[in-house]
Amino acid sequence: MAHLKFTVLSFLLIFSIFSCKEDQVTVTLKTKTENLTSTVWQVQSASASGGLVVVYSRDQANNGYDLSKVRLSFKTNGVVTAIDNNGNTSSNGTWKFTNNEATIEITGVNVAGLSAGSLTVVQLTDKNFDFNSKASFPQLGISDVDATVKMTPAP
Repeated sequence: MAHLKFTVLSFLLIFSIFSCKEDQVTVTLKTKTENLTSTVWQVQSASASGGLVVVYSRDQANNGYDLSKVRLSFKTNGVVTAIDNNGNTSSNGTWKFTNNEATIEITGVNVAGLSAGSLTVVQLTDKNFDFNSKASFPQLGISDVDATVKMTPAP
């Protein structure tokens, strides 16, 4: 009889151990395409010559060049819409990831000194889109330099 109780208790213990499941939390990370196309991007800051000259900063009162109205909107179908620094002229072009999503090739837009071409992605999340590219700011006497641009979602 003691042997039967031991067997039943052992069976119940083993059954209860294997029937318990841990709560599983599934975290789904967005792809770079999902992050890029999930919002309209506005310029947070831009600097020329690899960061040596601050051309624009949203937190700065007196900017050398006003980029506050510049917007970029990337669509999943490969269309990019750019709004210029005056906030009233938009142009449509195309975009695509290249180099294992390390660069974005843009054609058909030229806005705020960022000409069509290659953007090297530095950071791309749903809250930050930072890239390096060639740019020119003729109003500041800056032509064809390396630029670093930090963008955040527009309100």
